Amino acid sequence: MPKPTSRTAKPRATPSPLRSASLKQRLAQREAWLRQIAPTSLFHVLFDHLPGLHFFAKNRRGETMFSSNSVRKLYGLRNEADVIGLTDFDLNPPVMAKGYVDDDERIYRTGEPVLRGVELWWDARGVPDWYQVTKLPIRSRRGSIIGIMGVLQRYEGTIRLAMPWREIDAAVRYLREHFRSPVNVADLAKHTGLSPRQLERKFHAILGVSPQEFLIKTRVLAACHALRHADASLADIATDCGFYDQSSFTEHFRRYVGQTPREFRRSMVGS
Repeated sequence: MPKPTSRTAKPRATPSPLRSASLKQRLAQREAWLRQIAPTSLFHVLFDHLPGLHFFAKNRRGETMFSSNSVRKLYGLRNEADVIGLTDFDLNPPVMAKGYVDDDERIYRTGEPVLRGVELWWDARGVPDWYQVTKLPIRSRRGSIIGIMGVLQRYEGTIRLAMPWREIDAAVRYLREHFRSPVNVADLAKHTGLSPRQLERKFHAILGVSPQEFLIKTRVLAACHALRHADASLADIATDCGFYDQSSFTEHFRRYVGQTPREFRRSMVGS
């Protein structure tokens, strides 16, 4: 049997030469390796194979440059090219988009990441849901911030297991599942083992809103989705999303979105 040549011989089990190299040499080696990577093989493609995690990256103008398949599915976009260049305002109701952009502005201003924040996003069924969000600045080789990258994960199984979130988890889940029905704080408190006053205080401390405000905002967000994706009348949408009547629906919708439901629907035509 012929002896293996240098091309077919197995690598010898010896330490890497880089182990004894200087830090400067090791960093240079890594830089050289990174420059060889094709755009289609950048690390973001890993997120397409991590269930439950959603990845995105935006440039300084807020335009999406990368997103995982899961993000595109949330928005009903088929191909990667379909999302490139879209901003938060192209993809979300204005009240939600403004919150995302405000977070981004803080990162640009301070350079500090947003770690394990909590935001409302749509789930795959088009229902508002809470997500844990981490955002990091993307820096150029010169150190300036040229964009933002982030990951999202549904709060269930992550945030709900941590204090103090789990103290209101039952109430949040109840509101999320029953926002179309009448709900009062006293009944809601029974699902948590807290008094109504304790529940109000913990909602404000954790989410920055009262249980009733959370309920109304959830209804408004559900209405935003219905106005974008359904042909139902405004009165039917108001009833289906839990509002007392169309007048109440219009009042709360304008408060949180800055437009009437009719104006919002018109602005979404062709979007």
